[in-house]
Amino acid sequence: MSAAVNTISLSDNGGNLSWPPLQAEREALSNVLASQDEDLFAVLLDKAEECRATVLGNKVYPRGLIEFSNLCQCDCYYCGLRHSNTRLGRYRLTADEIVALAREAWEKGYQSLALQSGELKSSREVKFVSEVIKRIKDITAHDGSQGLGITLSIGELAYQQYQQLFDAGAHRYLLRIETSDPKLFNQLHPPGQSFQKRLECLQALKDIGYQVGTGVMVGLPGQTYEQLAADLLFFVERDIDMLGLGPYIPHPDTPLASGPETVIANPYKTTLKMMALARLLMPYINMVCSTALQTISADGLAMGIKAGANVVMPVMTPEENRSDYSLYAAKKYSSFEQLRHEINAAGYELVLGEWGDSPHYFRRRQL
Repeated sequence: MSAAVNTISLSDNGGNLSWPPLQAEREALSNVLASQDEDLFAVLLDKAEECRATVLGNKVYPRGLIEFSNLCQCDCYYCGLRHSNTRLGRYRLTADEIVALAREAWEKGYQSLALQSGELKSSREVKFVSEVIKRIKDITAHDGSQGLGITLSIGELAYQQYQQLFDAGAHRYLLRIETSDPKLFNQLHPPGQSFQKRLECLQALKDIGYQVGTGVMVGLPGQTYEQLAADLLFFVERDIDMLGLGPYIPHPDTPLASGPETVIANPYKTTLKMMALARLLMPYINMVCSTALQTISADGLAMGIKAGANVVMPVMTPEENRSDYSLYAAKKYSSFEQLRHEINAAGYELVLGEWGDSPHYFRRRQL
């Protein structure tokens, strides 16, 4: 089985898979993900760590995460923010509150923010976010500084709205596909949310010039190892710049919490294997060590970094709002200093003073 790992090798263009991928290559990825061999698991993570050290060094970049609203128009079956969840206390930070948090991040030495919310598609909401971005840039981008880098994760929008946000100063966007299997996608979302629309949004972001991120949940009810292998190939085919992978953690106030049984034997370890394979297939991307990974295991941060992650997202959402940004149950929050300590203890460096953009983005665009 270790031979399956060796089919994924470091090269200038990522892994040495043929394209379109052969069925044997899909099966090799699936077999690695399904294997319960501890030696294989250790070898895979070692190879990912070696790849990441060779290509990216030992730097880990923080993105101060501001979850500025838990209002959402969508009704995804897995998400605690879903519109139909009437048990959730709803909130939305004001523009002044968001800008104040951005100023605090800047003064602490952060170079990047991630602004995240439930999905709200109105022109009024997009204008609100655009104006917030402009204000953040106004207070941080001066005297030769490029200011705070801005990552957005606010869902599916129209092309013109993505352009509006890009023109305001956002330059990274995370839109998770959640699964690349259209049938499973439909099982996770109500009618009206389409797989094709998600693909169109990812392409629009790429065409506009964003650094584009996506990702999936690992261990969804009914999800198979073959589907996860296909997800990895989807990331390669889409030529993504950033990746966020996390284990599925059920939320009690969602339909999926009582859904079909989980096929994936160990979502935590399978997530780590997905991350390691992604790092080997796409050496130059940025990859987040998700809060979900850290929530499910005390070793999640250190293991996620070993598996190839080079981005963390310390939460800056006000404490009185954090419990209401409830994507899943029992979400863990670690302070910046806790993250720094754990990252240093793992032999890596949490870096302030740099945007830490995705090297893959510049290679893709030949910049």
